[in-house]
Amino acid sequence: MRVKSNQDYKNLFLKELAKLQELEGPSYLYDPIKYIINSEGKRLRPLIVQYLGDVFNNNPKDTINGAMGVELLHNFTLVHDDIMDGDDLRHNVATIHKKWDNAHAVLSGDGLGALGPIFIGKIKKNTLEILIRYNQVILEICEGQAYDMEFESRNVSVDEYILMSEKKTGSLFELCFEISCLISDDYLQFKPQFKKIGRNLGVIFQMQDDILEMSTSSENMGKGTNSDIERSKKTILSSMALDQDKDAWNKLQEEIKNRSIVEKKELLKEYYKNSGIIEKSKELLLNFDNKCKDIIKSLPNEVQDNMISLLNMILKREK
Repeated sequence: MRVKSNQDYKNLFLKELAKLQELEGPSYLYDPIKYIINSEGKRLRPLIVQYLGDVFNNNPKDTINGAMGVELLHNFTLVHDDIMDGDDLRHNVATIHKKWDNAHAVLSGDGLGALGPIFIGKIKKNTLEILIRYNQVILEICEGQAYDMEFESRNVSVDEYILMSEKKTGSLFELCFEISCLISDDYLQFKPQFKKIGRNLGVIFQMQDDILEMSTSSENMGKGTNSDIERSKKTILSSMALDQDKDAWNKLQEEIKNRSIVEKKELLKEYYKNSGIIEKSKELLLNFDNKCKDIIKSLPNEVQDNMISLLNMILKREK
């Protein structure tokens, strides 16, 4: 089966996702759900499942159910994360707690969390194993978010940051690859390799987010880019700065603590650039890229080019 364009995958997925607009029941629950899933998004996780589904020649119905499951899980985590982080913008629209209130956001987040397993349960092959892994990943994402919240109150090394990223972001990327393998007739034996690629891609994605949030606008990112600074969120840049020169980093934190958010961001950008942190973070990205490429070399020849294409697509994103 030939792979499709990214836009074709997105269009196919959005057609399936749009069916949720037909959900009937209390508007208090379903209006926020319909609102958030109707907003613009990269839909990268379902794209991975769909792309691999074609590469592996998987059953299309199983593939789309897997794609729905991972995207609903992703949105479930975003709704709750936005409450915890106090973010008012997501996919260039107001977050649910901003448009309604926290009660609406908690309940609709729970609803999204319940919808995901319904689609996963429709997968015909290895259904129980996929459901178990799906719920294990939910817990691992919660662990990653817990680390993220704990890290607000202390300094964090690069190793700790990577652990958090593996759980908060990498685990769901890994699940996209794992579901595709578990649906497959031909590539199940390569599941460990594909899982490692997925987890590494998730860490790459998280590091890219940190770098982009420091260098681009809220409009380009589709979400607020100042909350990390406001809440002392730890990023790959802050962790590298700490590991490189703890005294200089702590001195900078003391100097900027009473500055405005705009001033803080500019001073941090200047520090990261002048200290070489930006370049070092990009080198680390390439290191994870090379890890993925090394794993790809161990896969069957017929899928290697497709995996490189998928890897390059994620590495070249600009928002």
